[in-house]
Amino acid sequence: MKDSLENIFQIGEALEERLGQLEDNLEEQINKVVDISRIGSVFTSYLNMDVVLPMVIETGLRIVKGEVGEVTIFSLEGEPKSVSWGLSSKMVKQIKADGDENVIEYIRRTGESLVKNDLDFQTEVPGGGSVVTINSLIISPLKAQDKVVGVISIANKEDHDDFSDEDKFSLEMLGSFAAVAVRNAELHREALANQKIEHELQIAENVQKTLMPKKKICHEELEVNTYHDQAGQVGGDFYDIIQIARGKYLIVVADVSNKGIPAALIMTSARSYVRAGAENMTSLAELVTKVNKHLCRDIEPLGSMFVTMFFGLIDVNQHKLCSVNAGHPPGFLLHGDNVAELKTGGSFIGQFDDMEFIEDEIDIFPGDKLIVYTDGIFECVNAQGEMLGLSKTKDFVIKNRNADWSEFSEKLQTLLEEYSYDEGWVDDTTLLTVEIIK
Repeated sequence: MKDSLENIFQIGEALEERLGQLEDNLEEQINKVVDISRIGSVFTSYLNMDVVLPMVIETGLRIVKGEVGEVTIFSLEGEPKSVSWGLSSKMVKQIKADGDENVIEYIRRTGESLVKNDLDFQTEVPGGGSVVTINSLIISPLKAQDKVVGVISIANKEDHDDFSDEDKFSLEMLGSFAAVAVRNAELHREALANQKIEHELQIAENVQKTLMPKKKICHEELEVNTYHDQAGQVGGDFYDIIQIARGKYLIVVADVSNKGIPAALIMTSARSYVRAGAENMTSLAELVTKVNKHLCRDIEPLGSMFVTMFFGLIDVNQHKLCSVNAGHPPGFLLHGDNVAELKTGGSFIGQFDDMEFIEDEIDIFPGDKLIVYTDGIFECVNAQGEMLGLSKTKDFVIKNRNADWSEFSEKLQTLLEEYSYDEGWVDDTTLLTVEIIK
C-alpha cells in the first residue's frame, strides 16, 4: 500500500513537472509570437528593400537560434536579390528535397517549409575555397497572397540541436511579415518609378506645347484658328504656321502613325526639319522631299512608323495657294459655294527616301477658308458603332462654313463628343482653319 502511494506521488510530481514545462514552453511560444509580431510591424513600416532584408535574416537567426542564413527575393526583372550571413543560395541549392529537385525549387513550387536535420552535408564556400558543414537546415517561403516571393534559409542550430516544429512555425510567421514588407517595398519602388515617369511625361507635354503655335493667330492678311486635342499627355499630331516673307505663309499639319512618346519624338524631328528647310526653300515640293529624306533616316530604326503631312504655302500678294498632300486626308478650300479638295502630292513621309512629290496651285481670294485636319477628326465612332467618316466631316464643314470660329469650334466639339463612344478609337485630333482676310 505504501509503495502504491509513493508511485502515485511520483507520478503526480512528474505530471506537475511536465505541466510546468508545457506552461513554460507555451509562455515561451506566446512571447515568441508577440516578439515576431512586433518585429513584423517594424518590417512593414520600412519601404526600402535594402533595409528590410538584413533585418529579416538577423531576426530569423535569432528566433530559431541558427548560426548562418540567407534570405532571397525572387525577381521577374532579373537576378534574385539576396542578403547572406554565412550561407548562400548556391550552397543551399546543392541540398535536395526529393529526387533531383533542390530545396529552393521545392519551396518555390510548393510554398511549403522544409526541416532537414542530421544532414552532415559539406560544401565549399563560393569563391572562398573553405569547406562548410551543414548539419541541419530549415527553409521557409516568403508568401504574399499565396505567391512565393522569396525564401529564408537558416542552417546549423546552436549547440548541435535539431530544428523543431516550433522553429518552423516561427520562421513561417516571420516569412509572412517579411513577404508583406517586401511587397510594400516593391509597390513603393514602382510608385516612385511611375511618379518619375509621370513627371517626365509632364515635362515632355509642356515642351511639346511650347513647340506648337498659339491656337489663334491673327495677321493682317489672314486669321488662323486651331482645334487640337491629344489622346495622351504627348502625341503625334502637330501643326505649324511659319511666315516666310511678308504676305507669304507656310501652313503644315501632320500626323505620326503612332501615339505617345515615339510619335512625339518623330513629331519634334519633323517640325525641326520643316522649319530648317523653310528658310531657304526654292519650292514646296523640294521642301517636302528634303523632310522626307531626313525622316526616312530617323524612322528606319523604328520600323513601320510614318507621317502623313499637308503643306500649304499661302501667298496673299499673288492670291495663290500652293499645296502638297503627302498621304494626308484631303484639305478643303472653301470659296463661295465651291469646295475644292486638296489631294495632290504623293505618298506618306518617312518610308521611301526616293519618293517624288507634286505641287498643286489654286487661286485664293479674301473670304476663302482653308481647312486641314488629321484622321482623328473622322475616325471616331458613335454608340451605334458608326464612324464619322470623311463624307460627314465634309458635310459638317460645308454646313458651318459661314460660322465664326467660336461657333464652329463649339459645334465641332459637340460632334466629336457624339462620336467618342469607344475609347479604343480615341486618337490625337487636330483641325486648323485659315481665313484669308485680304
